[in-house]
Amino acid sequence: MESKKDILKTVTRYAQAGDWPKVIKEYEKLLQLEPNDINLLNSMADALSKTGENRKAFEIYIKILDDYQKKGNTSKIPFLYKKIAKLNPRKFDLDGKALFDKITRIVEAVDFFNKDDLTRAVPALKEAVKLDSANVDLYVKLGEACEKQMLIGEGAEAYTKAMRLYIEKRSSQEAIDMAKKILNLDKSNTEAMSMMAEELIRKGKRTEAEDMYKEILISAAEKGASTEGREIAKRAMEQGIEYGKQFYAYFLFKENKTDEAKKILEGSYDLTPEEKVLLGKIYFKSAEYEKGKNVLLSLDPEIVNGSEEILEQIGDTYLKMREDKKSGEYYFKAAKLLSEGGQLDAAITLCHKVLNVNDSDPEVFEILALIYSKKNMKNQLIDTYEKLAKAYDRAGNAEEASKARQTLAKLKML
Repeated sequence: MESKKDILKTVTRYAQAGDWPKVIKEYEKLLQLEPNDINLLNSMADALSKTGENRKAFEIYIKILDDYQKKGNTSKIPFLYKKIAKLNPRKFDLDGKALFDKITRIVEAVDFFNKDDLTRAVPALKEAVKLDSANVDLYVKLGEACEKQMLIGEGAEAYTKAMRLYIEKRSSQEAIDMAKKILNLDKSNTEAMSMMAEELIRKGKRTEAEDMYKEILISAAEKGASTEGREIAKRAMEQGIEYGKQFYAYFLFKENKTDEAKKILEGSYDLTPEEKVLLGKIYFKSAEYEKGKNVLLSLDPEIVNGSEEILEQIGDTYLKMREDKKSGEYYFKAAKLLSEGGQLDAAITLCHKVLNVNDSDPEVFEILALIYSKKNMKNQLIDTYEKLAKAYDRAGNAEEASKARQTLAKLKML
């Protein structure tokens, strides 16, 4: 029996003479010895294409393509595509012709790119990535073509998809390279920033990474990008980043995954003030009002009284517990804080929440009068002074009621 070495020598001799039918017979002998050898299969398909056996060559090339894809040998695929595109598909079956058409369109798009024919490359590559959405090389080329054509948004989007594919393939350095390209086009891209933050951690620059993660997560929250933010927060949490857990729970909460968010925060022994506020909101949403009240009231009073958001949340919680007096007290504190901070419209809203539970508190009308005066809302101002005078009457404060009516009279004369 001939050895593999001897057969390969024979193959070389026949190939040099251009005797491809004999080359094929020799490769058949080799494939009997090693039927799954990709290099042998590749050479066999090449030889078949030389003799016009396009369908047989195509079938072997597709087997090789499948092997490359399964093993992640994506760098070899473009060259294989070129060989497939040179075949004559006349005798292919319908599925084969469809696959051949897809591959030739991808090869054409890459060819436009390589020739720097960007006007045709951009639309061709956009079509190519639809045909082969797992082909990272196509996304990279599309990003570069768009960047050269000053299509900044589309370039950043293509690079982002390439980065995601590299992350899936665990190709860290390539993913980082894409992140740099993205940030060169879009400095606020949170996914790319997250990738760079992870790189900072690998380099031991943890403080810088924490600052970057905080900026990223705040940006995602402001944009309402819950799904993206949740994934980034999860990665941050897994790396022990301070804000990771809080934001992961926050984005889960925003996606109405209340039980998951609650489980994360309840499993912590030492919650930050921000996490307590979030947990209070989660309890409120899940109708666990007593728990919500307790967790919010466990905050430092200075923090509570300095935040209109927390004060309103406590007021809402007491309202659900049918403790109207308490609810009104917290609403009033929030309204006063907003008014003093110049957030007049928000203060008006809170004042009305107070009046819904207590419509006889003169102090609320005093705040409303001040706000309407600042906003030059005469009709509302007159109405408020009428109610203020009556409120002081009910409180038995004749002097202040008289002052309110005097002011009211002057307003009506204007």
